[in-house]
Amino acid sequence: MNWLGFSLLSLGLWGVWGFLSKVATRCLPPQTAYLLAISGHLLVVAYLLLGPGVTLPRHGGGIAASVGAGVCMAVGLLCFLQALAHGQAAVVVPLTALYPVITVILSVVLLQESFTLRRLAGVTLAMGAVWLLSE
Repeated sequence: MNWLGFSLLSLGLWGVWGFLSKVATRCLPPQTAYLLAISGHLLVVAYLLLGPGVTLPRHGGGIAASVGAGVCMAVGLLCFLQALAHGQAAVVVPLTALYPVITVILSVVLLQESFTLRRLAGVTLAMGAVWLLSE
């Protein structure tokens, strides 16, 4: 599968993830929903560790960035579940889905990636879409 296939699969899975997270926080405290969601992560981790050709990297910067990404993801998920427990999924999910804007800003500023007028339009339209969905 190419990048587009994986992107569309991610889109679908994350959409279902947002919905199921709201269902979970209607029935469980956010902390409990978080712990159970992490158990789903552990199943994927076990699969990856037991898979063929798995080697542990020896690149310090890559390891630090990966662990940092994991911490950000974990704390972000806990915050997301707290938000869902107290807010409407139709508002919380689109608002938090603006996280790529942060990625774009950090990539432009720290990695010197290009930021075109077209990308500016995309970020602006995404923010407008969230505003429209939250009204």
